[in-house]
Amino acid sequence: MNLVLGLTLALQLTAANPKDAPFLLKNGDKAPPFSMRQLNGKMFSLRDYTGSSAKKPKKAVLLSFFATWCEPCKKEIPIIKKLYRRWKSKGVEVVYLGLSQGAKELKPFSKKRKLPWPVIPDSFGLLSRRYGASQLPHLVLVDAKSKIVFQHRGIHDELASMLDNQLAKTTGVAVPTESQEELVADAKPRFDKTFIMARPPSGSGASKRWLPVANYVSEKLQANIDMAAEDSYESFEKSLKIGKYDIVNASPLLWYKVRSIYQPVVQIERLGTHTYFGIIFAKRDKKIESLENLKGKTIALVSETSTSGGLYPQLALIKAGLIPGKDINILWTGSHPEVAKAVKEGKADAGGCYEDCREAVWKDTAVRAEATNIIAYTEDIPAEAVLVKRSLTKKVKRNLRKAFMRINKEGGILNQISENEKQISAFVAAADKNIAGLSKVIREVENALKTPKTEDKPQESAKPKDTKDEKSAAETQKSKTNDG
Repeated sequence: MNLVLGLTLALQLTAANPKDAPFLLKNGDKAPPFSMRQLNGKMFSLRDYTGSSAKKPKKAVLLSFFATWCEPCKKEIPIIKKLYRRWKSKGVEVVYLGLSQGAKELKPFSKKRKLPWPVIPDSFGLLSRRYGASQLPHLVLVDAKSKIVFQHRGIHDELASMLDNQLAKTTGVAVPTESQEELVADAKPRFDKTFIMARPPSGSGASKRWLPVANYVSEKLQANIDMAAEDSYESFEKSLKIGKYDIVNASPLLWYKVRSIYQPVVQIERLGTHTYFGIIFAKRDKKIESLENLKGKTIALVSETSTSGGLYPQLALIKAGLIPGKDINILWTGSHPEVAKAVKEGKADAGGCYEDCREAVWKDTAVRAEATNIIAYTEDIPAEAVLVKRSLTKKVKRNLRKAFMRINKEGGILNQISENEKQISAFVAAADKNIAGLSKVIREVENALKTPKTEDKPQESAKPKDTKDEKSAAETQKSKTNDG
């Protein structure tokens, strides 16, 4: 395979869509230097191997960010092993960096798989942040001048060939031909079946954060999991109503609305609880101390399809004697971060969202506390869930539930997908009965929002009815009554 084809294939990622997550560093950039301790206790410094002052100069260093819970990473190892055996004598070093993991997890993993290269615990995620390694596996090829010449995320059928071509270009050494076919064959083909998975829009990177889940479930299900994203709650809801996705992470309100098409497999627990709540907040300089103070003012909410940013804040207002749209104006923003932004910019007097969407614009805790105050907390809300299409086979649905519940043993994944959100502590089995009480809340809000029927319209002047018309009307009414 030629170099152009290899580079083209490099963009066809199984773990991520490059359009969704551009690389933090560009090819040609200087590789961030580091000096960190390996599992064997020795220090490894990138500057010892690349750059003008290298003590042990190499023609190239291949960095791989991985994690013990990452299934594609495990599939990558035998490919890199064969490549390493052929290229190490030609001036190539391989280094593995354990993303947010320490020696406790990495030592037994490294020993079991007999990793022959340096393994470095990136315990605090320092290097992963420097290199933008948020989706695994993440490969970075550094040349002798310490410049990044190639990057790749995920596992691919042609990974071995791509790396061979890149190493040949970087080192100036011809690709060893005797093992080329063996290396290509070692990369397992992609799965025949593909499922589409989506999350609701909740700020930048909402779908990207769940790529570790997609990778993990993909391997357990033996099927490709492609992540999709929508720009707004409205478009997300429309997509669900037509069954666009196979797997979806949805709020309880959306779960309720599409329950005829989707069924739950697991519910999400955060910080050890299966419920959460929303908040209604304002800027302190508005001097709004209670919901009653909002009469005649404007509140920013997410969407009518949002549970904590729509349904439950409206319920709180109604119980405070305020009818949304009548006693208080509503500004629908489309996302939780936009609610916080609207309040900060003065477009709304208050905002209703999940706790704590304020972090999107008031990142510092002290500043946030000084600038805003929470007026009210909503009632407890049942947690979000992972739903699957009812039309999928029983076997697929059963395996999906098992795959998600296995993630509980992989703390690294839970930490990854909880970034900028409350910590997900577990996936637990779910059923439709988990949202049984939601219908009561919906009815209460809908009843309060009903527009009175033509009571304010002037009545038409009464016209005398003739006897024939009265008799006909009476007979018609009697017929309707008899028909039930």
